[in-house]
Amino acid sequence: MARGRTGEQVAAAFLSARGYRVLAKNQRTPMGELDLICRYRCEVVIVEVKARCTDDYGTALEAIGPRKASRLRGSALWWLSTRGLFPCPVRFDAVVVRLDGQGLPCSLRHVRNVLEA
Repeated sequence: MARGRTGEQVAAAFLSARGYRVLAKNQRTPMGELDLICRYRCEVVIVEVKARCTDDYGTALEAIGPRKASRLRGSALWWLSTRGLFPCPVRFDAVVVRLDGQGLPCSLRHVRNVLEA
């Protein structure tokens, strides 16, 4: 749990420093949770954050499989619709935060268009 919060805080700060405006964090929907919802230029960017210490159980990006992709799309549609923001340009990104043995961030990778929306 703490690992996820750390990853989300680091990801939000990273994206904010690059011109993204964080609209919401940890939004629960009937289909699942959206980690970060941002606006970048004219797009809404749904960001899945993965914080990992090791790749023992697969890489962070491998964890975003077809089932997770379907949940992200459904959650995004629900969230945007309930706020009157749909239809609008939407992009799905991932931020992978690598943590060291003490749980501190040591690297970050931002992957744009992780899902073909």
